[in-house]
Amino acid sequence: MAAELPLTGLRVVDMADEKGELAGRLLADLGADVIRVEPPDGARSRTLPPFHADQSLYFAVRNTNKRGIVLDLHDAGDRDRLLGLLADADIWIETTRPGELAAVDLAPRDVSARFPDLVVASITDFGQTGPYRDHVATDPVMVAMSWMLFRAGVPELPPVLPPGAMAYDVVGVTGAFAALTGYLQRLRSDNAPHIDVSVIEAVQQTTDWGLASYSIISQRMSGSYSQIRSGGGQIYPIVPCKDGWVRPSIVTKAEWRKMRAWLGEPDMLQDDHWDQSSARIEIYHDVIEPLFVEHFADMTMIEASEEGQRRRIPITPLLRPADALDADHYRELRTFVDGEVIGGVKGPVAGGFYLFDGERIGFRTPAPSLDEEGYVGWAGDRLEPSIELGGDVARGPFAGVRVLDFGVAGAAPEIGRLLGEYGADVIRVESPMRPDLFRQLGGPMGMSPVFASSSRTKRSFGVDFTHPDAVEQVKELVSRSHIVVENLPPGTMDNFGLGWDELQATNPDLVMISSQTMGSRGPWKEWRGYGANTQPPGGMTYLWSFPDADAPVASNVAFPDHVVGRLGATVATALLIDRERRERGLHVEIVQAEVAINLLADLFVREALEPGSVGPAGNRSERGAPWGVYQCAGEQRWSVITCRDDHDWRRLREALGDPEWARDPELDSVAGRRTRHDEIDERITEWTLQRTDTDVMAALQAAGVPAGKMMYVGDIPDDPHLVARGYPLTLEQTGLGTMLVEGPGFHSDSMPGPITTAAPLLGEQTREIAREVLGLDEATVDRLIASGALHLPPTSPQP
Repeated sequence: MAAELPLTGLRVVDMADEKGELAGRLLADLGADVIRVEPPDGARSRTLPPFHADQSLYFAVRNTNKRGIVLDLHDAGDRDRLLGLLADADIWIETTRPGELAAVDLAPRDVSARFPDLVVASITDFGQTGPYRDHVATDPVMVAMSWMLFRAGVPELPPVLPPGAMAYDVVGVTGAFAALTGYLQRLRSDNAPHIDVSVIEAVQQTTDWGLASYSIISQRMSGSYSQIRSGGGQIYPIVPCKDGWVRPSIVTKAEWRKMRAWLGEPDMLQDDHWDQSSARIEIYHDVIEPLFVEHFADMTMIEASEEGQRRRIPITPLLRPADALDADHYRELRTFVDGEVIGGVKGPVAGGFYLFDGERIGFRTPAPSLDEEGYVGWAGDRLEPSIELGGDVARGPFAGVRVLDFGVAGAAPEIGRLLGEYGADVIRVESPMRPDLFRQLGGPMGMSPVFASSSRTKRSFGVDFTHPDAVEQVKELVSRSHIVVENLPPGTMDNFGLGWDELQATNPDLVMISSQTMGSRGPWKEWRGYGANTQPPGGMTYLWSFPDADAPVASNVAFPDHVVGRLGATVATALLIDRERRERGLHVEIVQAEVAINLLADLFVREALEPGSVGPAGNRSERGAPWGVYQCAGEQRWSVITCRDDHDWRRLREALGDPEWARDPELDSVAGRRTRHDEIDERITEWTLQRTDTDVMAALQAAGVPAGKMMYVGDIPDDPHLVARGYPLTLEQTGLGTMLVEGPGFHSDSMPGPITTAAPLLGEQTREIAREVLGLDEATVDRLIASGALHLPPTSPQP
């Protein structure tokens, strides 16, 4: 299979350590020859939990399919060996602190200038510029400052950190997309960029379009944008059942009516007033929740989920890792593959994020061992693709690429937006009879803040999918396009007459990227749901809690929609690079529940090898102590503080004023501090409660302690670092006015983008696309509009 992978022959030197290691892993999954460079005593990530047989599973799952080489960059001979590697490489990924490599004459900008064909992707916590540039961090610190810790848990408890390494893995996916975007730029313009990828921006991009919503609701509508965590909320609650918990998501009127019927049509809920989700929120705890608890009490979580899905109600089970490992559905999907994980130890490992025409793409070889160098020269011939896409490359590396976006809500639309920001012509193909959920949040014009953010920089082609003339015009669009993306409910595209077989017959070179909740095969393939329904069967919701909680403390986030978007953009770019070499089109699937499983792959491996060993960890970590989320002065203001080792602890003591309690010799070791973690947490909280979150971060960063404030989206517009890096972007949006949207996840002085233009009204460019892309004359366009096959925006005059 390796010879058929799209990046076969691409040469990558990987010096990512701890953060962003998934970038090289994704490129290797897609066929690149990735050489993992480590110092003589091994990468730092080899010391990170979880462990099995004293070996790091963190390192193991993020470095599969790579080969290894050991180089001491303080040795002149080894530096020359590295430069020799880079001279023949296409991409260099590195995660050193800004300025660190300059001390050994390997400054990334200098290396980029020395090798003009080399794309350099520098991944750091805060980027190469800005006030926080030199701050120290860990994954939990970056989760606090850039992800959705503020939505994690309930207000009665501290915000709860997510399982895994969420921030550092999300930036890894963004890093893969950035590196391939830079490589595409080099192929089309002979300009290989140095790319500045920051965790804080790349992960801020994935905060559920919160900045856009905040800017409109708080500033334009004089409303109150709720930022305080509320568990799963009343729309996506977690409900106990016979053997665990289920998560029903009752969003639309149709879903509510079906749920009401399943409850036995209670008299008190018959009024049409309760069809509105806002009304149901008001009575959830007093009326609806007790009905749910009674209703599901005698059902297992699988029975409840299967029956609810049969009724077309989005509901999914909160699987534990052991449940997922044993699920028939994942067995049929080959979600887990048996392979050597570490040093002769075999077990089920998450097989990868992609399916190509139904075949799993991912795990092939284990991570390199430190004592067995895997590099003996580049493997095979170098990738030398020919790129003929047309378009003005000055617009961006994807200029000339046409993408048809059939997506709804978050996942597929994010793929289209990312490609559009760097030059692609992205056309939303959509129907007023089946408007996007995000459009339904926007009133009569169909423009909500979340839609504006997820579908900016696109055009809209309005159609009636039930009209045969509309389907024919859509097929004509397909014949003139490179990529189709969709995340519609299972079977929808086939019902439209636009399934993969039909589209490939129309355009044999087409790439189609599909992403459904549970995939296209297996007993749960028909299941549907929102982001909140995707996390539970992937094990994430169960693990994202406190170990002593009576029930999982849910988080109200749309994960993994944004990650799907970046995975989709990455594979789309890889297949564009490989377009001229490929003999046919390809159907790519990204199963949303598998995204959670793959991001938690090390925890699943540990559970498989040591049954019963993995559960919710709350805010503690095997890595160090103290480690947690600490309350500060002000309403629901918190900071994350992490001590990785004894050195961090000594610095923390100094920052606290070296109090007498901290001088106890028992606290000089991680083991000693771990046994008294509760006591230490109380002492630290006494200190943090006397200070603002900003002051806590400033004081501890000045001492060199990894710490950061928990950022709310309302903090973003005035954050000095994000403002200095130009992250909050202003957009003039039809139907909303002036608003803020999320800025770029990476920067480069020598690469255009991102392009940010207003999101379209439904059908706003129907005429334009019909004329310019389909080549139809005005009379034909008028006829198709008059027949109802094509549609214009509601405010446009109809012929």
